[in-house]
Amino acid sequence: MKELFREDTYEDYKVRKATVEDTEAVIQLLQDAARWLDEKGISQWEYLRNGGDTTEIKQGILAGTTYLVKHSGKLAATLNLSDVQNEWDIELWGERKDHSFYIHRLAVAQAYRKQQIGRKLLDWVDQNIQLENGRIRLDCVADNPDLNQFYQRAGYTLMDSVANGEDKFSLYEKLITSKP
Repeated sequence: MKELFREDTYEDYKVRKATVEDTEAVIQLLQDAARWLDEKGISQWEYLRNGGDTTEIKQGILAGTTYLVKHSGKLAATLNLSDVQNEWDIELWGERKDHSFYIHRLAVAQAYRKQQIGRKLLDWVDQNIQLENGRIRLDCVADNPDLNQFYQRAGYTLMDSVANGEDKFSLYEKLITSKP
């Protein structure tokens, strides 16, 4: 992880790459988050809520692009961060050749919600990623105003809103100008 990030901690939290042994815990955290979103009336990650295919999650762990946030040995959050566009990124953003990382599946464990863990994790990524004049991109459902405001407050700029089937997605990016 030191090759991508300068530091592996923030406050009392430790960030590390997920391993194969973490697979079930990551999937469980994401499924719990999907159920919580559904309870709030937000249709996101339906495939997780319904026990759908988790191949992409497992591939992210094997590829070393899924990260865990641990607090006192407990899983507090997870996210996937990759500099390779997946099919979804290409569908929403178009094929890009610039130096960018894409965030997917950022989720916070139920016990850690309302503690700003997600925001602190995004800030940690921004401050510690060894990326020179690149971008961090992410997308979210456009009809989730809280999540859209969350990304805007975290300093991400709304670049576009695109339709995909019946759904609409907000595309966000943040320019990173730090030196490696």
